[in-house]
Formats: sequence, C-alpha cells, structure tokens
Amino acid sequence: MIVEKNLENLSKCLCMKCPSYTNHCKLKNAPQNFIKLMKNFDNTEHYEKMFCAYEKSDCIFEANGCLCATCEVFKNYNLKSQNYCLHTGGLA
Repeated sequence: MIVEKNLENLSKCLCMKCPSYTNHCKLKNAPQNFIKLMKNFDNTEHYEKMFCAYEKSDCIFEANGCLCATCEVFKNYNLKSQNYCLHTGGLA
C-alpha cells in the first residue's frame, strides 16, 4: 500500500524521534524541510521525514534502532517493512 504524502500523516510520523535520525541530520535538514512545508508540500519529491512515503534518507547511513512498527502511519497503512530511512521501500 502506498502511504499518502499529506500533512495529516506527516503530523503522525515518528521518524524524527527515531534513534537512527541523529541530531546532525535533524539540524542539517530542518531548514529544507521547513521551506518545503511552507511551499507546496503535496508536490514535494523528497522529504527528510516520513520515509515510508518518500524515499530513503539522504542523511541516515546506519540503523541505531527503528520505531517504524510503533508508528501510527505504519499501522494505518498495514506496512510490513522497517528501516525505510535506510532502504527505499523499507527492508523486510
């Protein structure tokens, strides 16, 4: 199932709380994410959050824990994979 790229799902997303999403990544991507949010979020190709809907992160390179299975978006869309931040489409 394809996860919708919308603000409702974005607000439920746990990616930024994940241990794999380091403070360095948060600081590096905050300005870009904010600008994309303020422009036209629905047409954004890549976003450094909600990796189950977008593609893998450009900043996360190793797993330090995964919160995917506890995320409301993950549950609502009956997703089965994890580590969407490291692998586009997740890793089973």
